[in-house]
Parts: sequence; C-alpha cells; structure tokens
Amino acid sequence: MPLATCVALLMVFDWAALPGIVLTLFLRYYFRVGAEMATLLTVIYFTSLFLAWLGYRWQAGNRWSAALGLMNLAWMRVGWLLVFLTVFFMTVLQIVVESGLLPGYLGLVTADFVTLRTLINLQAMIIGILLNSHVIYLVIRMIRQPRYWRVLRMMLRKQRAPGVKTTEMVVWFLVMATMVTLLSVPSISEPFTKILLSDYTLTLLFPVMLFGALRYGYYFISIVWSITLTVLFYNYQGFISETGFVHNLVFVSALMLVYTITLLLMSALSSRQRLLMKKFKSAALLDPVFGLPNLRAFNRDLARHPRSMLCFIRVSDMDVLSRNYGMQLRIQFKQQLAVGLKPFLQSGERVYHLPGYDLVLRLNCEDADMKLQGLHDYLEDFRLLWNGLPLHPNIGLSYCTVYSPVEHLPILLGELSGIAEVSLTTGQPESNKSDHSQVQLEIRDKVDMLHKIQRALDDDRFVLMAQPILGVRGDSYYEILLRMFDGSQDTLITPDKFLPVVHEFGLSYQMDMWVLRHALMFINQNRVRLPSLRFAVNFTPSTLCRPTFTRDFKSLMLEYEIEPFQIVLEVTESHLLQNMKYADFAMRELRAYGCRIAIDDFGTGYASYGRLKAIQADILKIDGSFVRNMLTDSLDAYIVQSICQVARMKHLSIVAEYVETEEQKAALHALGVDYMQGYLVGKPEPLATLLDFP
Repeated sequence: MPLATCVALLMVFDWAALPGIVLTLFLRYYFRVGAEMATLLTVIYFTSLFLAWLGYRWQAGNRWSAALGLMNLAWMRVGWLLVFLTVFFMTVLQIVVESGLLPGYLGLVTADFVTLRTLINLQAMIIGILLNSHVIYLVIRMIRQPRYWRVLRMMLRKQRAPGVKTTEMVVWFLVMATMVTLLSVPSISEPFTKILLSDYTLTLLFPVMLFGALRYGYYFISIVWSITLTVLFYNYQGFISETGFVHNLVFVSALMLVYTITLLLMSALSSRQRLLMKKFKSAALLDPVFGLPNLRAFNRDLARHPRSMLCFIRVSDMDVLSRNYGMQLRIQFKQQLAVGLKPFLQSGERVYHLPGYDLVLRLNCEDADMKLQGLHDYLEDFRLLWNGLPLHPNIGLSYCTVYSPVEHLPILLGELSGIAEVSLTTGQPESNKSDHSQVQLEIRDKVDMLHKIQRALDDDRFVLMAQPILGVRGDSYYEILLRMFDGSQDTLITPDKFLPVVHEFGLSYQMDMWVLRHALMFINQNRVRLPSLRFAVNFTPSTLCRPTFTRDFKSLMLEYEIEPFQIVLEVTESHLLQNMKYADFAMRELRAYGCRIAIDDFGTGYASYGRLKAIQADILKIDGSFVRNMLTDSLDAYIVQSICQVARMKHLSIVAEYVETEEQKAALHALGVDYMQGYLVGKPEPLATLLDFP
C-alpha cells in the first residue's frame, strides 16, 4: 500500500510530492522501528521512487500526467512504475537485509531471497500498485478538485458500451457481490457448500469480472476490482485452505495478478475501441476537406425528424472560378457561406456539403416563409473576399417539404438542383411543388418506372408497334414504335410515360439497341413472306454520339443479314442542338454504309433551318403539330409550305405526320410531300400483324 500511495501522489503532484512522501514514510517507520531503521527504509523508498519516476518522466515527456487507461502510455507506466519500481525496491531491500542493516522480521524479505514468501510479497506489491494506485489517484484528484467527480462520472458513462442499462448493471453487481460474499465466508464441512466457498468460486469470478471489463469500461472495473481484491485478501481465510497455506497463497496471489492484468488490459482496450469507433462514426459524418456534414449525416438527420424543409443552394459559375483561382477558392467559399448561414438556423438545423458546388440545408418547418426570405437576403448580400477581390457568383435557392422516411434521396436532390437552376434566372427561391408530398411521390413513381423498364429490358417485356408510312408513288415502309407491358400482358405503357425516365437514367443506348435488334430479328425471320421490308427506327442523339454505335449497328446488320437500304434511322431534330458535331459524324458514316437518315419532328426545335444546312440527311419529317391545323390556321400552313420548299432545295424526301383526313392529304400532296403518315394511312399495330396482310 505505501508504494501504491506514493505512485498516486507522484501522478498528481509530480516532483513536488517527493518531500511529503519522504517525511510521511520516515514518520510512519519512526514510531515502529526507530530513527535509524526508519531513515534507512525511507532512503530505500526514496531511491526506488526517484529512479522509477525519473525514467517514466524521461520517456513519457509532457504526457506524463495523461489520464489513466491510455494504451500509448500503459507500457511506460508498467515498465517504470510497476516492474522497475517493485523489482528494484525488493532487490535493494534484500541487499540491505543480507548485509545485516535491517532485520528480516519486517515482513518484506528474509535472509534467503528465493522463497515463496518473497514471491508472495512481490506479487502483492504489483497488484497493489496496479489497482490501489488508481483508486488513490482518483481520491486525491477529487479531494484536490471537488468538481473532478463530475469528470469521473462523465468518464464512467462515456466508457460504457452502448445499450448498457441500469438493470443489467444491477444484476451484474448482485452476481459479483454474491460470489465475493461466498468467498469471504469461513469454510464449512458440507461437501457442496464447501466447493462454493472454496477457491473454485474464485475461478468463476473471473468471467463475471471480464464481462464487466468489456461492458463497463476501464475506470469502473479498476475501482470495483480494487475494492473486490481488498475485501478478498482481508478475508482470505474463507477461500484459502490452511493445508499447504503458503503454496495456496502463492497460487491465489499469482491468479489474482493474472486476473488483474487481464481485466485492466481488456477494459482499457474495449474502452479505447469504443472511443475510436465513436470518433470514426463522427468522422464518417463530416467531409474531410470542407469540414461540413456530408450526405450520410444529412440522411441520418432526415430520418430523425418526421417533417423537414429542404433548401438547396446552387452556386453558379463556381466551376469557372475554381479553374481560375484554384480549388482552395471553392473550399473557402463553401466554408464561409456555411458559417454565415448558421445564425439563421435553429437548434437541430444544419448546413450540409454536397459533392461539387452546392449546399443543402435541413430546416424545421416552423416560420418557413420567414426563414426562406432571410436566407435569400443573405445569399444576395454574401461576398467572398479573395485576395482583395469581392466575389459574388449567382446563387440559386430551391426548397421543398418532405416527410420521413425520405426515399431515393439522390434523385430528390437532383430534382431540387433543377429547380435551383430556375431560381438562378428568376432571382427568387423556387419550388414548383405546391403539395409538400408531391416531390417524394413523383420520385417514387419515377423509381418504380425505372424498375419496370429494367425488368422489361431484361425479360423482353417490350412490344414493337409498326405504323405505315405511305408514299405517293406507291412505295411504303413502317415506323417502329415502342410500348411496354405493365405487369400483365394486356396493359401497355405509352412512350411518353417511360421514355423520359429512360433518357434521365442513361438507358437510351440500351433501349435503342434492343429495338434495333428485335426489328432486325423480325425482318430476318420473315424475309420470305415480307421481302424487302423496310423499317424506320428511332435513335436518340446520345446513341448516335456513342463511339461504338456505328460498329455495333453494322455488327447487328451482318448478324441478321439485313441490307442497309431496309433501315431508316430517325433522329429528333430538336435534340441535336448540343450534339450536332458528334451526331453528324455517325450519320455520315451510316449514310455511306447505305442507310437513310430521317430528321423527325422538324420545326419544333429552334434554329431548325440553320441546322438543316449542316445536317446530312435524306428524309425530312414535318412535325404533326403543324399538319394537324394547317387547313384552319394560315400560320401553320405557311410553315408547312416553307419547310417543303427548303426540303426540295436540299433534295430531301418529305414525310408529313398526323395526316388524318383526305383534305389534309390532298393539300400536302399539292405542296410536294412524298410520304404520308397518320391515322388516315394506318394506326400503330403490333409488329406481328404485318404477317396478316397478303
């Protein structure tokens, strides 16, 4: 106990504790053995403590006073304050006893050093320093600073495993207390009871304490185990047999030493593991570069609140600014913007980092209009001072209200990003959803449609429709249209329902190649009954721009032995604006291959005539919106006439869509239209119905 107390004092007061330790030790032994032997014992204590503390301070440096239970200092403390201190102290004491300066009856060593008694004392000293120094250290800290008990209580809670309940701890304590009580009761003669009150119960105590070490942490188990050992050693007669008492005491003390080291080590490791896990979880919720909560934290916070308002902040032109001034500009801009937004946030509301140049806020729904106006005003006034230059890129703000659980969060953020683009133009917070649940419902419907499309592609649950295109000179071909089965084989989904989802999620190429393969397959399988059958197949500009498209197209044509003249590629003109350069290369190559190119829905895209000068095509299809009312609307009639004149100058064949009456057909024929398409000519029918015609 004296060494444990001395170590605890050094851990609190450092070198300043040595004078008090020396005086106390001298007085302690002075009244027991006299001044001469008290002086000698005090010198032995002082020398051992001085050298051990000197070595520890030298190796630990400025971290010598760090909290107990830290693994990075554990080995230094074990090496210097436990192993070195006890071994050096016992060795010096043995030398002094053997020299005759001290009598052997003091109880620590005898003239014969290698004895069981010496081993017992050494093990007892190690256990005492391991445990009692911790408890005494905590007591001294609380006496010196009464508020330290709050820190200790916080550490006891912090080191406990998640999910530990009071009931569990009470049950564990009752089991442990019962076993300690059994061990402390003097032995009696009944066989069964004698087993329970023997050192056999001591072995059963270890798993109970080990459970506590893993669940309740280092501080808790060190305090409880220290008190437990004190009680057990005070009542050692209850579990140590008098027969072979010394040998039994050696075994029990060694067992206690192993238990102590194991319990302290396991409790320290488990506490450290839980602390690291907590840090890892906290770090996983922060972006390491921007230091802001990330999408994982955003998703977690949405789940914690039944109703939230989301505000999406879109920073325009940040890409250009980042290229000119470096990535540090983007980092500093988002950080300062997030800091400036915090005064507008209530408890539980946060700013979250999104990949790229955007931020998103989760707000409570109370006083939503006032919050939005305050955020908008701040964003309008925000400036980043970068090297003396105030920067203020255009910032868009969109918002919506959602209920937990929020499904398909990335898609929802994509919707808000698109709405924020509108805000960049209007200069006001935008939300085109009047119903708070409409965004989530539309996203859910969109995802359901995506799943249907993917299953249809995998299981061939699409159906090809054919609508005739009749030439004024008697020739004809068919436009291939697409429908999708909805669950059952008798319900079809029209393209306007699923094609937007196909384009949004990048399935255009997969869809186009599915249509092409099955159209070519039909021609190949029915080439005898339907010789020289020609199909017009629609392709998206993204498909034409794919580097491998022309190679894949030719490969399928060769696989099914189809002649190039049998396929007309229809491309929507309004989609070609931003992809003209890449689409033109593919169209040139396919025209050279022998296929014909048709520009679909001509007139609906802007700058159509300018594009027509550069587009390499063979057929021009007039959009049906102009044909439908051309007999009653002079402007539509003039547009159709103008398109026909330009097409003839380019030597293009002309196809008119939505031809529904004989009057329309006659008027179009007079304008020089070469092909008619519409309900007057024929409605879309399943591809297999072509086999029904003679």
